[in-house]
Amino acid sequence: MAPMAPVIPLEFDLAKCFKGEQQLVTWPIALSALCDPATASKSGPLRVFLAAKESVDVLSAPWKPFPDPSPEEKQKFEAKTAPINITPAQTEHYNVNEIKEDALWLSQQARISEYAALRLAVQEWQARPTMQLLSGLTEEELLSVQAAAGISNLGASTFGPNSSILAAPSLALQPGTQFESLEQRRLRILHIYHSTRVAILRVSQLLLAWGSAKDLRADPMYDPNYRVCDDWLEQLGQAIAAQQNRKQPQVTPSGALDHCIRAVLARLDAYDNGYTWTVPESIQEAAAEKWVTGQTTEIVHLLHLAVLHADLSTTLPPAATVENWFESMTDRAYLTNFPILSPNQSPLVELLLLFTSLLSLAILDVERVIDDLDTGRYDSWDPSTYALNSGTIKKVTESFVYARQLGPSPATPPSFAWAIITYRLFMEASALEQDRSRLLDTPGSRSSVPDLMPLEEVGLALNNIEISEGPDRKLPFEDLGQACIELGVVGIINQLVDLGVHSYGTPIDRISRDKFRLVFLRLLRAALSSGIADYSSELVLAVYTILSGGNTYRNWTHGNSSPHADPVVALFLKDEKVFRPRLLKEAQFRYPYELTPFLKLSSAITRGGATHDGIPTIMNDTLTRMTTLMQSLPAGFKQFSSIREEENANFVALAVDLPQFGTPTASAFLGQRRLLTSATHQRAEDSMTIPAATEGNIVDDSKQPFVAVWEYHHSALDYLNRLLSTYTSGSKQVEHATGRPALLDDVTEIVGLLSDILHSSLQASNAPDEQVICSPELLDAMGIGAGHDLDPVNIVLAIFEEELLRLSQDPLNEGSLELVVNCTHFVQAMIVITPNRIWPWLTRSRLLESDGNGGSLASILIGTEMVLGRYDFLIGCVQMFDALVKDAVERSVARQAPTAAVSRYRDARTYVSGTSDKIISSTLLTFGRTLASVYESSLKWKYNRIQDRLEINIGICKVFKSILAFAYGVDDSPILSSKLTGLVAPIAEYITELYLTKSANDLPTNPILMSLMSGAELGETSISNSAATLWKEQTHTTLLFSDILVRVAILLNKPWTHLEQQLFKATPLLARLYATNDVWKSPVVRLLEALVRGAVREIEEPDSGKQDGLGNSKNEQEPPSLLGHLGRRTATNFLSVLSQLDEPLKIVDIQTNVWSLLSAVVTCKQQWFALYLLTGSTPRERMRNKSTVTTPGSSRNKALLAQALDALSYLVLENPNCPWPLFVAMLEFVTSAQNNWSWAMGDLRQHSQFIQQLLDFLKWMGDGSKAPKTDAATLTRSYQNRFASLACEVLAMYLHTSRQTGDVSPLKDIVPSLTYLEENVLKLPSYNVSLHSNLKQNIESKFQGVSLEKIKRTTLYPESFGKAFFYDTELANRLLRHDRHWSNQQGYLADVEKANLNLGLVDSQVQLLHSWKLLAMELGQVVSKHDLLPTKIIRTVEECMKANAESTLPEALFGQLMTFRADLAFTLLKNLVNAKVNTPKARELLSPIWQAIRSSTEDFDTIFSSDQVHYYRTLLKILYLSLQFHIFAESENAENMSFRSSFRGSVPASGKTKVTPISSQLLEILSDTVARGFRSLATQLHAEPESISPSDFALLTALLQKIIAIPEMSKWQAQAALIFANSSTIRYATSLFSWSDRLTLETNGSKDPVYGELSLLFILSLSSMESLAETMAVEGILSQLNTANLMNYYRRVGGMSPFDSPPRLFSIWSKGILPLCLNLLYSVGAPIGGEIASFLNQFSEQLNRASNALNSRTPNKITLSIASETHSLALISSILDSFRASGPRLGIQASDIPTLDWDKDNVKEDIEGWMARKGALRERIVVLDESDAVLFAKKRNGDGPDNELEQRVLMELEAAGSCLGLGQ
Repeated sequence: MAPMAPVIPLEFDLAKCFKGEQQLVTWPIALSALCDPATASKSGPLRVFLAAKESVDVLSAPWKPFPDPSPEEKQKFEAKTAPINITPAQTEHYNVNEIKEDALWLSQQARISEYAALRLAVQEWQARPTMQLLSGLTEEELLSVQAAAGISNLGASTFGPNSSILAAPSLALQPGTQFESLEQRRLRILHIYHSTRVAILRVSQLLLAWGSAKDLRADPMYDPNYRVCDDWLEQLGQAIAAQQNRKQPQVTPSGALDHCIRAVLARLDAYDNGYTWTVPESIQEAAAEKWVTGQTTEIVHLLHLAVLHADLSTTLPPAATVENWFESMTDRAYLTNFPILSPNQSPLVELLLLFTSLLSLAILDVERVIDDLDTGRYDSWDPSTYALNSGTIKKVTESFVYARQLGPSPATPPSFAWAIITYRLFMEASALEQDRSRLLDTPGSRSSVPDLMPLEEVGLALNNIEISEGPDRKLPFEDLGQACIELGVVGIINQLVDLGVHSYGTPIDRISRDKFRLVFLRLLRAALSSGIADYSSELVLAVYTILSGGNTYRNWTHGNSSPHADPVVALFLKDEKVFRPRLLKEAQFRYPYELTPFLKLSSAITRGGATHDGIPTIMNDTLTRMTTLMQSLPAGFKQFSSIREEENANFVALAVDLPQFGTPTASAFLGQRRLLTSATHQRAEDSMTIPAATEGNIVDDSKQPFVAVWEYHHSALDYLNRLLSTYTSGSKQVEHATGRPALLDDVTEIVGLLSDILHSSLQASNAPDEQVICSPELLDAMGIGAGHDLDPVNIVLAIFEEELLRLSQDPLNEGSLELVVNCTHFVQAMIVITPNRIWPWLTRSRLLESDGNGGSLASILIGTEMVLGRYDFLIGCVQMFDALVKDAVERSVARQAPTAAVSRYRDARTYVSGTSDKIISSTLLTFGRTLASVYESSLKWKYNRIQDRLEINIGICKVFKSILAFAYGVDDSPILSSKLTGLVAPIAEYITELYLTKSANDLPTNPILMSLMSGAELGETSISNSAATLWKEQTHTTLLFSDILVRVAILLNKPWTHLEQQLFKATPLLARLYATNDVWKSPVVRLLEALVRGAVREIEEPDSGKQDGLGNSKNEQEPPSLLGHLGRRTATNFLSVLSQLDEPLKIVDIQTNVWSLLSAVVTCKQQWFALYLLTGSTPRERMRNKSTVTTPGSSRNKALLAQALDALSYLVLENPNCPWPLFVAMLEFVTSAQNNWSWAMGDLRQHSQFIQQLLDFLKWMGDGSKAPKTDAATLTRSYQNRFASLACEVLAMYLHTSRQTGDVSPLKDIVPSLTYLEENVLKLPSYNVSLHSNLKQNIESKFQGVSLEKIKRTTLYPESFGKAFFYDTELANRLLRHDRHWSNQQGYLADVEKANLNLGLVDSQVQLLHSWKLLAMELGQVVSKHDLLPTKIIRTVEECMKANAESTLPEALFGQLMTFRADLAFTLLKNLVNAKVNTPKARELLSPIWQAIRSSTEDFDTIFSSDQVHYYRTLLKILYLSLQFHIFAESENAENMSFRSSFRGSVPASGKTKVTPISSQLLEILSDTVARGFRSLATQLHAEPESISPSDFALLTALLQKIIAIPEMSKWQAQAALIFANSSTIRYATSLFSWSDRLTLETNGSKDPVYGELSLLFILSLSSMESLAETMAVEGILSQLNTANLMNYYRRVGGMSPFDSPPRLFSIWSKGILPLCLNLLYSVGAPIGGEIASFLNQFSEQLNRASNALNSRTPNKITLSIASETHSLALISSILDSFRASGPRLGIQASDIPTLDWDKDNVKEDIEGWMARKGALRERIVVLDESDAVLFAKKRNGDGPDNELEQRVLMELEAAGSCLGLGQ
């Protein structure tokens, strides 16, 4: 045995318990967990608890679990409750003094130590919310549940095994003060005390049984995988077994067995004395009932424990032990008169009787006695052994003699065993006595005669026992044996075995169950080997029951039984001395004369035996190799002769051929004739004809007809097929000997055996990832598919049809009913093996409704099964439907493939359906509709076995859930029939419409609610029998079915359904289910999460705008409240239980699901629920406690938010077994709460350790950020990335909150922790292009009609990283595993799993990128607050651009990601520019940005008409911002630089600024982006105006201006001008201006020539380059512009002011035409002066308006644009005047420059007037547009202008005045 893990002392800290920081692992919790060993092994706290020294000590003496009171225990009690450890103050939640009083009271009453009692009292305090929650429904909840269930009266008998949940009045109906009363509190403590004692015994018994498995596996009779649990539990069980059997001086040698027996007897004595505890009178009756039930249960478990110890013993027990037990049982009449004082005891008393019999048999150990006697090992028996003690022999015999008076009883089997033992002892003693006599009679040998042996003394004692009087005196064993047989011992054994296998029918009791069966099987073996019993039908039935072991058809075929060979069956088959020769061979010998025993044994062996190559071993051993045939000879048959007469054994030989089958009219000599048939049929006929000269013997010649046995080699399956064929109405064959067809009972058994054989072969191949295959050799042996009339498939289907008809005519024929049930089992197997024969049969069968006629399924259900109260046929049909659904879906792909593609060597599978897809869908729809009706109405039926109802509900829920998962779980196509699972589309749509409707129809939902209610009714029990298991399974499947229904409604976005409303009303049931059993926690939580997320649809429905009583729309209301249907106290209790987060077991899967629910709650407007999660109390409690001072730790449970923050604050990152899914779920809850309830969360800065842990995590990620190499590492990295993304969101919010308060101190911790993010997040995702592309190609080429999109998961269920993240591998495996290329080790399945892992990693990286964007944007807001931050932000921008430039990932998948990175870069660059960051690193950004643009743009001429235009626009914005770093020096005054910069489009920077040479890149940008881009825009604008935005032109203009303004470009203006000249840019711009009056946009109801302004501004920017301006002048730019229709507006009377419509025209004049004229004057000089003057003078009306714009004598409004216009005209006029004055010197004639028709004197006078009256000017200034409004909002201090707008106007007017000579 491997060494046990080091023991750790159990922690028991009262302070932590009362603060909610420690939930104690109790023994009932441990027991509940161990009922699911696989899940229990995932619980670290459970392992620590069970392995702790205190626990091992308790389990080592479970018969005395608590120490006695002692000074030491009292001292521990006082120390634990001392004030230094826990403050004894009374709070709302706990009272230390009260708990101490309860502990001392329990210690006094139970006589246990005070310390142990204290632990139990604390357990009661911790369990109060759960116990109050489970105590019953409140009145309001009862009404809610009734409304949900659609009934008015909830009777207990309707729902479940008990009615505790509906009991009224219940504790929950009592006020809280009564629940907290002393009496009720003490009653709960008593309950915990008794349940703890019971749980300790049960846990000890389970571990003891599990621990024995290791030694059993060494026995060849047991399978190498014979186990129930993991190794550590087995090791613990072995250690406990050793401890229990440790030798002590005061204990007899039998150790634990004696302890158990004494404990049983002590409890029986106490039971006889009655309840003696002193309890309050009000709870006396309830306390007594708990005590009675507890005592009885303890006795059951002690007896069970004793049976195990007796079985594990390697020696016979001592005489004292045996005497003690049997004397005690005699005194108590073997417990047959055990008083039943409570209804809860009834099932327990049955088990008492079972274990009384079992323990008696185990103690006697009949098999060991007989084996030792046979082998002579009795010489080594210990002298104390009971078998050598004459006194014990006599007392035990007397005990069993007394037991005869009890009649049939538990004592009968051990009495029978005792008869066998004493018989064998007597015979052996007699042999010894004869040997002694011979020695005495031999001369000279007297001296060598040994002393009398103990065994001889036993023989003498037996001979002297007189239990009968008279001349016919019998020896004791003869008398007992005969009495037992008369009492029906074999029948009693049969009943006890049946009770045992069903009472312990769950997987956890498998080892005990097998031991029980072996005890009884060994008894029967001893009876056979001793000759006391012989072959009989009753004995065969008992052996059949033992071999079957509760292995019902459903358990066997649905995987509820062991997948390995049954050890009991193995023992039976390997017993060559007794069972094989005396039972199995005898049954074979009597075949087919006595057919039923042979068939039953064969069936039991088939279900429990081993298989070889998919063939049951019984096939090769027996069924296909029969050597004899027993039959009743035909009447008058004498064609045989005697042979070997000297042996006198009636040996005979046939004189003629003897056929076994013939026509009814055939003569006795039919065997001599031959039918004219085909050769195949002829040979088949010959095989069933016993040829002449065959030898045999007459075994019964007492009367005619004789019974003979022939030595005839044949296959029993062949014979059974022929016999079966005689039963059909169209058959021309009968049994030749009888002249009759087969009997109904025989046919039933034959069909049952055939179906068992087929299912056994199917199960042998049913590996998790393998297609179910039936052995081809088996099918050949059975004649399936042989193509002749004796094919059993044809025969069984014909029989099925006939019996369906017979039952419709004779509904109460139970024999026919049994037959059709077995036929359903056969059909289920054939659906898997040859569906092409079942689908066509179904279409013509009477089973289902067709053409409006009710099918036989409905008629048999109504006319037969509902009358009889048994539903095996219906259950079989449900299983058939399940198999049909699986076949329709799983072979849908294989049916479409060519036959060769799905064929394998010796593959027995059939992939064709034999009918059309339409008929398959129709059949499934018809079948499914029938079962839906069954599910609705089954509540009201009569049931002889409640298990029938449970199996019906379980089966229907499972198959309906599977259908919905098939239909909606994969492929996003809205057309269900187009999916790979399209065959189930009609039935899936029917189920959807039936259950997901808005109409208030309770019929479909009632069964769901009833099943949930029955689960809430299940009481706790330490013994989980098969019925209780079915109750739990029904609840579990109903939860899963409800969950998928709600999720389908969400997926289809259906209006809020009636089912969801009802489930909300049933919240009290769901809350109690969560608290009832750990198995239901995850499904309950997932269902609640789905309900919460789905309820949001109720307020989103467009037609849900109902009016309330005040006429207000209800659209603004909250969704239905999850807690709204819970009573106040129930809600508090449920929330308290939920807050425990599966403490103390800490199953990660459950905790993860709970956190997911909590995230849904805080994001889906569940206000009360969310507030509790965040604060730890409900709003009512907070209101109630406002007036009271709440001390820290006064709450029973910490707020879940606080729990999450605390847990996440102390992560052990180096732990290789970190539960990352749990951490992610917790942090997701925190993030969701932060995003939705920030006001309730408080300041994140208060959780410094939490923030620091997140930063430490990011640093830790940076230290080990190597690319994952294995699947496990990939999965872990996916979760870590997701955790990092959530951490970024939290840090972003943390930084945002700090920034709002002006606190930037967090930057000093955050910035150094960003290494992993800046180095890894912006890299290209780890998308494996080759893997995905090859997989896509391979799947599509290999599987016809299959693509990866068709196996893609939908959003039906939330995604989780792993091998099934994106593609549904489970369904894909079902669909495609028929092909060897899919499922072999290097097959496509492995590639799909790798693809899922890769896509999960990619998804986590994308999520991290999104979250990094949030954090980076927050960091960008404070970029100047930390020295390192600008560098990190700049690097982030650079990495974004590099990633986009280098991206080779598919555009369809990752195009949005490139846009996202671009958006991030734009935002960060904007922050850098706003912060005036001007570092060399910032100036280096231009190169990667331009590279990103070039790599993403295939053709700059068509980019604006491509799909990438949005991404391209973002890149241009980024480019524009990056150019800013090349323009302004840090010392420049931004205000001065911006003032009047429009005159030249830019202001040259200081020549002293050092820059990196970038001229070539800038010229490329001007060529590709600006010049070609403008041309592309202009062309696209004419072709598709709606695809172009004015901002596109503005962006190009801004880029042009920025580039020209870069100092380095001053040297390259000639090259730039050449670029634009070669691109004909000016021509495109002037053309656009000329068309701008037609290319307008609607603005405020008028046409806006926005493109006129944009084109002119672009020309203006170009004109700022001197060489290009000269080119413009030469080409007559002004003349070209003058021809545009827009220019005619300026010739109108009064011109165009900023207040005329459209206002854009004045903007074109003031911001475009006038500045252009200025630029031309600046670049060209005097030669163009005349042209400009003449050009402007053409617009005399406009100039006249401008002359009067500042006239103070008229009520003119003054705008900044008017002031700018005045300034521009003043400049132009001044320049023209100067040219005119210096004409000759400039080489022109003064007369060539006309005077500007602008009254400058008047304007000068107006400006002078306004400068003198600035206050009046302020009143005239108005806001014209948004830019003016911004300036107006900027207030100024001091005596000057009030705002920036006024300041700008004054500056413009002063500058204009200066130009006009004002002040000179």
